[in-house]
Amino acid sequence: MKHRFLSKLFIAVSWAGFIFMAIGIPLPPSHEEAGLTFYDKAIHIVLFAVFAYLLIWALKEKKYPRNKIYAIVFAAGFLYASFAEYYQLFVPTRSADIADLSAGTAGVVLAIVFDFISTYKPRPKMLLHICCIGCGAYVSQVLRDDYQVTLFFYNPNIFPQEEYDKRLEETKRIAKKFKVKIIEGEYDHKKWLAMVKGREADPEKGERCLLCYRDRLEATAELAREKGFKYFTTTLTISPHKDAKAVSIIGRELAEKCGVEFLDRDFKKKDGFNLSTKLSRELGLYRQEYCGCEFSRALSQCENCPEPHLSEKSV
Repeated sequence: MKHRFLSKLFIAVSWAGFIFMAIGIPLPPSHEEAGLTFYDKAIHIVLFAVFAYLLIWALKEKKYPRNKIYAIVFAAGFLYASFAEYYQLFVPTRSADIADLSAGTAGVVLAIVFDFISTYKPRPKMLLHICCIGCGAYVSQVLRDDYQVTLFFYNPNIFPQEEYDKRLEETKRIAKKFKVKIIEGEYDHKKWLAMVKGREADPEKGERCLLCYRDRLEATAELAREKGFKYFTTTLTISPHKDAKAVSIIGRELAEKCGVEFLDRDFKKKDGFNLSTKLSRELGLYRQEYCGCEFSRALSQCENCPEPHLSEKSV
């Protein structure tokens, strides 16, 4: 990707060099009388439109958000057009002209508008299941350029109630900050306990966790179908403590069952987990020390024991 970016940037810079050479050529003394004034403005528009479009083409290799690319291109185009007019003060028969600056800037704007119209695609609706905002904040930002993301906080596994409330309130706070919609699912921990009965002593990523994955993904898929979302996915795969392959299998099964597409993505790839923790620190987010249920909590409290086990209080 870096090689492609540098190659494309070189082409954009080369075109900027061509503009510099072109405006350094003295004009014939009679150019205004020859009717070249109108064409001169048109040439400025074309030259800077091509420069701006080549710069957009290069910056897309950096995977920047669309708005950031356009802001960079507009700033670079305007500054270069201003420099071009200043430079022409020193070229015989040429001069700085506000109309030329306006024409160059108009070319930059035309390139941005053309790129937006030619590449614009309505973002499909995505229902993103989250178990905490620490992971949700990062994943929602990863998805925002391609999808209209709505957060779904459905976690009947979380214990105790105070922990659930703390995670939910933090989620609401950050969702408001990022202007992301959020849907709160039903919290019925007793029903969840009945579902995993007999699997209390399972290790992390064991059968109890698989049942929990399925419960939360099924609720997400069914809600996505009910509310007209085209896609659903989950932040569960960002954690190194979760079985991403199992989540993938369950998600694809439920997609076929519910008729909603599952975005099958392991979000911890490309350093996703570390990036999510970094974002959490920057935002000052609360990050829990255990998955959510009392059984994972007991195991996390005993992580220094020779053999992981459940405490009597948590059973």
